[in-house]
Formats: sequence, C-alpha cells, structure tokens
Amino acid sequence: MVPDLSQLSSLEVLRLHNNRLSGSMHEGIGQLSNLRELSLANNLLHGLISEAHFSRLFNLQYLDLSHNAFVFNVSVDWVPPFNLSVVNLASCNLGPNFPRWLQTQMNIWKLDISQTQISSSVPNWFWDRFPTIKSLNLSHNHIEGPILPNLSPEHNHHRVKPLDPISLVFHLISGDPFNFQTIDLSFNLFEGPIPAFLSSASQLFLSSNRFSSATPLLCANSSKSTRFMDLSNNYLRGQLPDCWMDFESLVVLDLSDNQFYGNMPKSLGSLTKIKSIHFGGNNFSGEIPSSLNNCTNLQVFDAARNKLSGTIPTWIGDNISKLLVLSLHSNKFHGNIPISMCNLHELRLLDLSLNILSGSIPKCVSKLSAMATLANSNATIIDDYHYEFFNVYDRTGPIKQRYGIYNDSASLIWKGKMSKYGSTLGLLRSIDFSSNRLTGEIPSEMMNLIGLVSLNLSRNLFSGHIPPTVGQLKSIDFLDLSRNHLSGTIPSQLAQIDRLSVLDLSYNDLSGEIPLGTQLQTRDASAYAGNPKLCGAPLNNTCPIHGHQTSEHDADADADGDDEQFVTEGFYIAMAVGFVMAFWGVCFSLILKKSWRYAYFKLMSDVYDNLYVFVAIKVAKLKRIISQV
Repeated sequence: MVPDLSQLSSLEVLRLHNNRLSGSMHEGIGQLSNLRELSLANNLLHGLISEAHFSRLFNLQYLDLSHNAFVFNVSVDWVPPFNLSVVNLASCNLGPNFPRWLQTQMNIWKLDISQTQISSSVPNWFWDRFPTIKSLNLSHNHIEGPILPNLSPEHNHHRVKPLDPISLVFHLISGDPFNFQTIDLSFNLFEGPIPAFLSSASQLFLSSNRFSSATPLLCANSSKSTRFMDLSNNYLRGQLPDCWMDFESLVVLDLSDNQFYGNMPKSLGSLTKIKSIHFGGNNFSGEIPSSLNNCTNLQVFDAARNKLSGTIPTWIGDNISKLLVLSLHSNKFHGNIPISMCNLHELRLLDLSLNILSGSIPKCVSKLSAMATLANSNATIIDDYHYEFFNVYDRTGPIKQRYGIYNDSASLIWKGKMSKYGSTLGLLRSIDFSSNRLTGEIPSEMMNLIGLVSLNLSRNLFSGHIPPTVGQLKSIDFLDLSRNHLSGTIPSQLAQIDRLSVLDLSYNDLSGEIPLGTQLQTRDASAYAGNPKLCGAPLNNTCPIHGHQTSEHDADADADGDDEQFVTEGFYIAMAVGFVMAFWGVCFSLILKKSWRYAYFKLMSDVYDNLYVFVAIKVAKLKRIISQV
C-alpha cells in the first residue's frame, strides 16, 4: 500500500508507476504543496479519489493515475488548485458525465481519459482547448453526439487563448498553432460529419463510431499533415471524394467497413508515401485505378468484400514489389492470375478467393520467396510514429520525443470464419484461391512454399493428382482441396505433417486406401466424404482384402498374395487324405505279408538294442568321472 507521504513537504516528483501497489491512495498526498509530478500508473490501486487528495497540490502539472481502479468522486463545480499540462486517467472511472473540472485546465497538451465510462456528449467548451492539446485520447467510452455541435463563429476561427511557456514551446516546435499530433476518438458513439479541423492531426483514429460523412475532413482547405488515418467501421456513405492530392504524408489509410460506393478516386495515386490501404467491406465498383502504381511503398492492400471488377492489374506485381499483404477476396475479378504476381517476393498473404478467376495457377508461384521460408519472430507489421514535447522536469534539455507504434491488421477467412489478425499478422503465410473457376493441375512448384501455414484451393475445377511432394509443407496448419476434380490416391506423405489441424479433401474423385497415420485416420469422416472410391478408416467403406490400392509396397503385397492363393482349403483336404492313405497302406502291407512283418519287427528290435547299449555305456562313463572327482 502507498503510505502517508504528507511529511515529505519538499517532494517535487513522485514516480511509483509499473509496480504492484495495492489498496487506496492516502489523502495525505494532497498536502504535498511542492509536488509537480505524480505518477501511480499501472498498479493495483483502487478506491475513491476525492477533492481532499488534491487540496494543496498548487504546483501539480503532471498527473498519471491510469490503469488503476480509481473512482473519481468530486463535485460538479470543483475548481482544482492546479493547472495541469499532462492528464492521464485512462481506465479510471470518471463517468457517466464528462468531467467538468477539465474546463479550468488551460495548459493541457496531453489528455488521456480513455475507457473511463463516460456516456454523455462532449460539451462545447471542450473544443476550445484544442489549440493547446497535442495528444488527445477519448477512446473506448460511450461518448455520443456530433463533434462541435451548433458550430459558432468562435469555433470556426479557433479562438486562441494566451499560452503558458510549456505550451508555447510546443507551438514553436510544430510551427503551426493548430497542428495536433495524435487524436484518438475510436470506439465511441460520435455521429455526424467529421469536421475539417481534424485534418491537422498527424495521427487520427476515429474508428468504430457513427460518423456519416468524411467529406469535410478530406476536402478541407487547411494544411494536411496526417500520417495515420483510421476511419473504419463507421457509417460513412457516398462516393469517396477525389481530394487526396494534399495528403502527401499519409502512411496508413483505413476506410474499411463503411458504405462507400462508386469508383476509387484517381488521386489516390498521389499518396506516394502510403504503406497500407484498407478499403474492405464497402461497395466500391469498377477497376482498381491504374494511378495506384505510383504507390511503390505500398505493403498492405486490402480491397476485399467490394464489387470491384475487371482483371487483376499486372502492374501490382511489376511496380508494387514491397507488398506483404494482398487481399482482393469477395469481388468480381475475372481472367487469369497474372504471372507478374510471382515478382512479389515479400508477399506473405495472398487472398484472391470468391472471384471469377479462370485459367491455371502460374508455375512461377515458387518465386514467392517469403512463403518459401519459415516465419521468423517478427509477428507484426508495424509503422512507428513520434511526437516532440517539452519536459519541464528534465533539467538536461527542453525537447524530448515520444514514440508510438501502429500495428497493421488484415481480415481473412480462417477455418471457415472471417477473422482479423493484427499482432500475429506477420506470422501468417497464406494463399487462398478458393471459390473461383481455376483449372489444370495443382503445380508441384507450389509445394516448395514450405513456410505456408494455410493453403485453400477448394471449390475450383482442378484436376489431376495431389502432388506427392505435399509432405514438404511442414508448417501447414490448414489445407483445403475440397470440391475439385482431383483423382488418384492420397499421398502417404500427408501423414508426415504433424502440424496439420484442418484437412479437407472431400468431394473429389480420389481412390484407394487412406494412408496409415494418426494425422489422416483420426479425422472426421467428412474430410473424405464425396470420394466413393476411397476406403479405409475413418470411412465406413472398408478396403477389400485382395483389391487394395497400389503403393510403393505393391511387389511385397503381390508376393504375399501368391502365397495366400497357394495355401487354400483344398490344400488342407488333400494333405489329410494323403496322410490317411499312407498310414493304412503301410499297416495293411504288414498285416497281409508275413515276411515283411517279421523284418519290420526285427528292425525295430535291433534299433532298440543298439540304443540301449549306447545309453548304458555313456551312463557308466559318466559315473566313473563323477566318482573320480
């Protein structure tokens, strides 16, 4: 527990964050009149926070109580004795109303009240604070209503208040008094249009709200320094504005899961620094604009779940060579898979499923070298960002930098359901060509992609045999070749893949016995259904004794079959008859012919005499030896 520190009257900085402190915070801490920084973040503290905890903290400028279970219990009209620059109360309970005492804090440059159970709207006065805020996080609450309701002339001109020395340094650094750096309003209930002034943010995260229009933001006349823009999972509708010429710094753009329709604007080609584009889950139509071939730094392109048509552009493989993720599933693309795809040596995830593609898989697919190597420990696809700030407590210099990381993500159908991968995206090595009209044989060259974790070629028109080298895919976890026209036997090498958790070979024309091995015979019978010529466990269709499949042991099996055909039921009958005939033939001859009978018994008597003498001599010698010893 945190003890009573009220006797430490000269204390200026108290940092106890990232420990396992428990219990409540003692009210004596409110007597530290010289305290400028208080950090108790990331502990196990709980209990009520009242006005008494801050009663004499006249000089407090840095307050971080985040990621504890504190509950703020202050009056609506409370006026704090301090004027904070940094406020971090994430995961504390400030709700349900927006904290009114923040109105008195004129110098805030960083405010984090995310996940604080606020369920009211943001009051108009709050937006007047924006000229001084450099980092704002209101995410994971239930804040409702539009941003800047009843917009007034004062808001339009961003009335600027006198700045304290700390905030002044910020504006001197940025060169723009309205250049906000990080704004996170995600996972709330904000609605209405996204206002234009947010275009000045360097990192803008507005996902999972109810915003209805992005035009004011995208087509604002103000300078645009945005590097990260996440507007996903909103109610944005209409055609995407052709206003991307000024977003020269944009690195990540996520507009997924909205209601945009029409063609993608050509001005997207001006995003020369862009690394990640997410347009999935909209109603975009037409072809992918050729201007995107200027985006040579693109690493992630996700345009799945739209109504895009035409052929897959060849320039994707020729110009966008840095691609790591290409997801175009659930569209209306037709034609062949372009051979230029083989130039994407860094590609880790390729999803072209649920289209109308035809032709065969290019044999050069083995050139996808990132899939031909085992995944390393770099599990995330990330982009970093930073912002500069003045730290009044650091006596060595006025300017420091703080870094943040943006984890990229992608959605794909995994084991039958749509899943979104973020922190483990970099570990995936996946190819999905399912639900198309692809023909020909599965190229054996594809089996050289030993890093593959998932391979889905189901619901196509593939023919021929399953490549016998499929056993090389040692990392494969998901393999679906169902609903094709594959024939021949199941390669025994499949039983050697110990990581294979999902296998589906159903509804093909496979034949013969399912190879022995726990990886194949312990599966549900549905994995082999629709192959009437297959037999063996786990199917109820048992293999015939003399008609099993041809395999590498055919020679031994044929030899064993010849032996089995020789030793038949007739063989045993003939042997019994022969024994009976021979026995009685000898007996009858001795009975009927007297001379033979005498000779036979004399022979038997001589044999007995000789054997008796031999044994008697040997016993006598043995007794002499024993007596001498």
